[in-house]
Amino acid sequence: MEHPIAFESKKFSPAERNYPAQERELFAILHALRTWRCFLDGAKYVVYTDHLPLKYLRDQKTPTARLTRWTNELELYDPDIQYKPGKEQVVPDALSRIVQPSTPDEEKEKSVPEYLYALDLVPPVIHTTDWPLYYLYDRQVVPPVTLTKLDEDRDSFVVEAKDVFKKSGDNKLRFVPYVRRADLISRYHHMVGHASIKSMLHLLESRFWWPDLRKEVTEWLEQCQECQLAGRPERGVHKAPMHPLPIPEPFGRWHLDFIGQLPTTRQGNQWILMAVDYTTNWPIARAVPRATAGAIADFLYEEIVLRFGCPREIVSDRGAAFMSQVLSRYVKRIKTAHRFTSAYHPRTNGKVERLNGTIKAMIIKYVRGKIHDWDQYVDAALWALRIRRHATTGYSPFYLVYGRDPVLPGDALRPYIVGDHDEDMIARRTAEELEALGQARGAAEFRMKSQADKDKERWDTITKQVSFNVGDLVLLRIEQKAGLEYNWEGPYRVLKKNADTDIYWLETLGGVVRNDWVHVDRLKKAKTVEELMESRPWFEVSSSRAQWPASALRDASIVDNQVSTHMDSEKAIVSNNN
Repeated sequence: MEHPIAFESKKFSPAERNYPAQERELFAILHALRTWRCFLDGAKYVVYTDHLPLKYLRDQKTPTARLTRWTNELELYDPDIQYKPGKEQVVPDALSRIVQPSTPDEEKEKSVPEYLYALDLVPPVIHTTDWPLYYLYDRQVVPPVTLTKLDEDRDSFVVEAKDVFKKSGDNKLRFVPYVRRADLISRYHHMVGHASIKSMLHLLESRFWWPDLRKEVTEWLEQCQECQLAGRPERGVHKAPMHPLPIPEPFGRWHLDFIGQLPTTRQGNQWILMAVDYTTNWPIARAVPRATAGAIADFLYEEIVLRFGCPREIVSDRGAAFMSQVLSRYVKRIKTAHRFTSAYHPRTNGKVERLNGTIKAMIIKYVRGKIHDWDQYVDAALWALRIRRHATTGYSPFYLVYGRDPVLPGDALRPYIVGDHDEDMIARRTAEELEALGQARGAAEFRMKSQADKDKERWDTITKQVSFNVGDLVLLRIEQKAGLEYNWEGPYRVLKKNADTDIYWLETLGGVVRNDWVHVDRLKKAKTVEELMESRPWFEVSSSRAQWPASALRDASIVDNQVSTHMDSEKAIVSNNN
């Protein structure tokens, strides 16, 4: 258990208070290291700071003379500097607010002429973007490469009270140094209600100027946490290529789903349990009172296993009934694989989803307003679906199952009288029918495969494909939210990915793992302040800007770390299939 062994503080002199924020933070660290050097020499230790830019201190290409001296001194102590948000450093923050009387040494410093600190009032110069600041310096300290540019543009700038302004017609636009732009942009963005990039540019360009203003404003607004979380939900935006499922033998894969909740019938039914064979498109349905695991197990046994044999696999969504242990035990007993779609991604079970809409529309027309009699028409709707020619296969499900077309009411019946002497004819006819059925199933499979290839080519052409790597930070779209909740939650870190099906396993930044796979269509990249500052270590930004809103994660959507043990056992299938 950690506990304090000493406290130390120092009051800034007026000159020191004028240091840039990064120098003040570094000065405080050096003061502490000097004070407690007897404890630190030869030891490994960590310095925690709530000032994020100090992490990138060694990466700065053009530090000031003072920063150079202090950085060299810091190397002698060799500290491990780590970032910790201010809200997690309560004690140091409280101590920093205690008023201390001035010491004699500090009183001496007050007598130092202010003009000796004049240059310190000017932020460090980044040559490529801060060159107008050199108008504040004596020409002797200006790099020769910059002098020419200063002379060429001198008429475009004016200096007033240690500020540089760029002339723009009758207006004067204040020049903002590199180190102060981030907080300026953030303050204005918050003040105007997180306005759009276009509105922010109009607001800032009429008041300020610096090179690449439009580019830097755009970059900083793109990483605004609140704007990312409240951003457009992107429903209907597809980010993954199509993954057609392989075509199994007839009755090898069944797709299942519930339709409901429907008006209660006289028999007490409120749901329709649907199933469709992937290869022949043969539909099955049953009206049931409740959407339970027991109803699914009975349906599988009575309607599929006893009629078509045990399937190789079934596909369903992640509804509670389909995820139950009761159904899981039964499926394992009959040696059938159960594949689940990813949450809130109905396209992955498209075969039965489309069938649901069709049969529901048929029943609406059958009942003619008698909404409590709908279960009397389920079989009639199934018969109609079975005898209709399927657009993709070119055959009706009835033909692909029985090898002949159905005889409908009103069809002319041909006599089919077979005597004892007709055994050869029966054999020939049976062989011909079986051969025709095999050819029809082969043709249907070929057409399904060809159509799937065409769909994939068209889909992949219009889809802007997105993928993430393990360790990337992402935001997750919220599918069911209250009126004032964000549209996105996070950030999450990608813990595992299935590149074959574009699904991801996520964890919070605190290491809490979600309990389900998530399709890429529900994700977008989380842009962070830290990521942007890796290429801009001089940017000064308050530590609060690096913290995501506390309400950006929903506790109900995450579970304990223990669920990670189930990650490999959970199989998910994601496809855009017919």
